[in-house]
Amino acid sequence: MKKLTVMMAVAALVLSAGAAHAFQCPKLIKQGREAAAKMDANDAKVKGALAKLNEAEGLHKQAKHEDAVKVANQALETLGVAKK
Repeated sequence: MKKLTVMMAVAALVLSAGAAHAFQCPKLIKQGREAAAKMDANDAKVKGALAKLNEAEGLHKQAKHEDAVKVANQALETLGVAKK
């Protein structure tokens, strides 16, 4: 019985972590797009970051939230933006 309780607790943590990432993706993508809009659109770094943000948005739509957060954070790093 104790083993079942532990397994249920672990499952709940895993599911709640995914849900937390689901809400974080759009926030990070928006933050990156707003920062990029204030920069030179012809700059290679900005173009690369926008491509990453598009990738993150696609991953978010596929419910791959952990991957989307990772890619969005890479874009923010490329832009030199501190994560909020």
